[in-house]
Amino acid sequence: MVGTAISIFSEIDRQFARFMVRLSEETLLSEPKALQVAAALASNAVGKGNICTLLAQWAGRSIAWTEDEVEEEYLCPDVEAWEEQLTQAPVVGKPGEFKPLILDAKHRLYLHRYWSYERELADTILEKARTVMDGLDDGRLKAGIERLFPGSVEETDWQRVAASAAVRQAFTAISGGPGTGKTYTVVKILALILEQSEKRSLVALCAPTGKASSRLKGMIKELKPGLDCSPEVKAMIPEEASTIHRLLGPVRGRRRFRFNEENQLPHDVVVVDESSMSDLPLMSKLALALPEKSRLILLGDKDQLASVEPGAVFGDICESLSSSVVELTRSYRFTPESGIGRLSRLVKEGDGAGALELLKSGDFADISWRPVPQADVLSRVIEKEVLDRYAEYLKSDTAQEAFARFNAFHLLCALREGPHGVEAINETIEDLAARHALIRRDGRWYKRRPLMILSNDYRLKLYNGDVGILFPDADESLRAFFPTEEGSFRTILPGRLSAFETAYAITVHKSQGSEFDHVLLLLPDRYSEVVTRELVYTGITRAKKKVEIWGREETFIEAVSRQIRRESGLKDRLRDR
Repeated sequence: MVGTAISIFSEIDRQFARFMVRLSEETLLSEPKALQVAAALASNAVGKGNICTLLAQWAGRSIAWTEDEVEEEYLCPDVEAWEEQLTQAPVVGKPGEFKPLILDAKHRLYLHRYWSYERELADTILEKARTVMDGLDDGRLKAGIERLFPGSVEETDWQRVAASAAVRQAFTAISGGPGTGKTYTVVKILALILEQSEKRSLVALCAPTGKASSRLKGMIKELKPGLDCSPEVKAMIPEEASTIHRLLGPVRGRRRFRFNEENQLPHDVVVVDESSMSDLPLMSKLALALPEKSRLILLGDKDQLASVEPGAVFGDICESLSSSVVELTRSYRFTPESGIGRLSRLVKEGDGAGALELLKSGDFADISWRPVPQADVLSRVIEKEVLDRYAEYLKSDTAQEAFARFNAFHLLCALREGPHGVEAINETIEDLAARHALIRRDGRWYKRRPLMILSNDYRLKLYNGDVGILFPDADESLRAFFPTEEGSFRTILPGRLSAFETAYAITVHKSQGSEFDHVLLLLPDRYSEVVTRELVYTGITRAKKKVEIWGREETFIEAVSRQIRRESGLKDRLRDR
């Protein structure tokens, strides 16, 4: 670093920036470096999950730039001067122009592709939010809501409100924490919609990951028999769910999906579960593939972590499109008096000191706190405090038993790398389990090794986040067992698996869409920009019965006070309705 200059750029950022300058060589730029640094900032922003970069945030700041292995310092000009220099470049355009970089009136600089994604998604959402569905029978709808959502009407029943909104309009977002009944509500919404249909309506159920879509499918299948509606309506509610990718139809070797703006989906209703995990590019492609008269219903938790990929679509929608958003606030899993319920609420409100006081009070059996062990003693503490919690799992006699015990307890890490990250923790647990004869490692593969898939493999029908366990089959050959929605298993030769990792511990990001009886949330012993309010909240709410947090008091309080901010113009576009 040169002086106080900030060093942030990757080699990809620098290569892209140099390319933008080369494309502008025929134009006499007054300050080529202004274009170079701005282009690198736009590239860097996408790499960090943002949709654009705000030039105003960088104006007047010193940024380190490496050229031919020599590091120099560049002082970013004020916004007006910077934008004047950028508009001289042929690669920078205004919104609506076909240029590599797009600069809007609010000092946001985009890569063109991401500006286009944002515009396409916003246009579709706004159009659907304005669309009131034709031909509704209000009497039938009112009677259906009374039948499917019985109970007192003395206070606002937000599930009823969500149902009425989703039937009447073409776009609805339903947000709520674990146990607030989002899936319970949407299956009844589908019944209400189908009761209004004179013809058979096609419904698609999907989610960002295979794990989330499998869970959605299981819950719909479980809830459907208890619906108070006709057999004909029940028959039209699908029990199949897919990933968004699979719904759109990936085409090998091409960026485009089979279903797109020119060949739209055949469905009348599309439900997306775990929408907070959906990134901007994918949601934009889904929006373009929706027929004009179809309904789009998004389910999610606006307070959870956003997608690892660029964008915070669900959160932006919930913050800016109030007339189409319903928040379910009553938890049927955690009472207001439960520790997990109170803790998650304090974290959601940003009250780190209050949350820590509650954790340390000892007043609730379902929450606890302990100082995080330092790296040099962490292995010994895990051996003493954690290993026995995996012992029952590692003694399982069948795959069925192993999966049941695997979901009873899980260790979630905030980080991937470092002494408190999943890579080190998984290695520690494996070493300790081998030392205590809980596993027998004869090589890369061993009985009861838990695996998490890290990328979609359409050939094997495995998806990012799927969990498998190595177990012998009937011939005593080791196979990776993966559960099916029908309650059985399919087996795959371990050698056929590509991107995966050991999964005694997983990151909080990878835990989204999962639930465990007992969760141990392991936070690092020092500051990390990754540890935020959303991460802590997401980790806590993976637990159904008990959560314990290992952390450093100052780090915990600071993390809960800090929210993830992803730069985009989506909220402004939706507010401009």
